[in-house]
Amino acid sequence: MTILLSMLLAAGAHDELFDAGSQAYLQGDYAAAIVQFEELVEHAVADPAVFHNLGNAYYRSGQIAPAIANYERALMLDPGLVDTRENLFRCVAQTERRLSKPETAGWMRPLFFWSDGISARACLAIALVSWISMWGLLAVRRLRPTPYLRRAAAIAALGALAFAGSYLNRTEPSDIAVANGERIAVRYGTDESETVHFELYNGDRVRVDQRTGDWARVATSDGRRGWAHVHDLVFVGPPFDAPSAGKATP
Repeated sequence: MTILLSMLLAAGAHDELFDAGSQAYLQGDYAAAIVQFEELVEHAVADPAVFHNLGNAYYRSGQIAPAIANYERALMLDPGLVDTRENLFRCVAQTERRLSKPETAGWMRPLFFWSDGISARACLAIALVSWISMWGLLAVRRLRPTPYLRRAAAIAALGALAFAGSYLNRTEPSDIAVANGERIAVRYGTDESETVHFELYNGDRVRVDQRTGDWARVATSDGRRGWAHVHDLVFVGPPFDAPSAGKATP
C-alpha cells in the first residue's frame, strides 16, 4: 500500500512539473520551462514528450547544443516523432558546418532496423504482451493438446525476444554527444598542453569512442578524431545529464 501510494504521489508530482514547464513555455519564460523539465529528467522521467519540450525550450532560449541533444534523446526513445525530427533538422541547419550525425558504434543497432518507427515504450508493451501470451498458450495446450498452440507459443516467444531486444537496444546508452560551445578544442591527447588537432563548433554531433577521466575521445562524421574535455560536451545518454554549468550558449 505504501509503495503504491508513493508511486501515485510521484506520478502526480511529475504531472505538476510537466504542466508547470508547459505553462512557462507558453508564457515565453523558457528559462523556467527548462528548470521544470530538467527536474523531471533528474527524477528519471525518460519520456519523449519531456525531451521534445526541453529541446524546444533550449532552442527558444538560444541554446542550440542542449536542444539538439534533447531532440536526439526523444528520437532515441521514439523514432516516429515527426515534429521532433523536423526541429532537430532546423537546429542542425543553424550550426556552423551542418555536420551529419556520425554512425553509432553499437553492433546491435542494425539488427533492429525493423523497429525504427516503434517507440521504446511500445516495444516494451508488445514484448510483455507476447511473453504473457506465450505462457497462456502453453497453459491451454496442457489442458487441450493441439499442434497449432505449440507453434503459436513459439511465435509469441520469438516476438517477446525480438521486441524486448529492440527495447533494450533503444534504451542502452548512446555514444553520441554534442559540442556545447563556440569553439571546442580537440587535442591529440588528454592534457591541456597537448596540441590542438581541430576544433568543434557549437552543435556539432560527435561519436564518443572512449572516456578517460575528464576527457572523451570523439570522432566526427568526416573522419576526424581526437580528445575533448567532457565539460564541453552534452552527452545524449542515458544517463540524461543537464549541460555543464556555464557552457550554455546565450
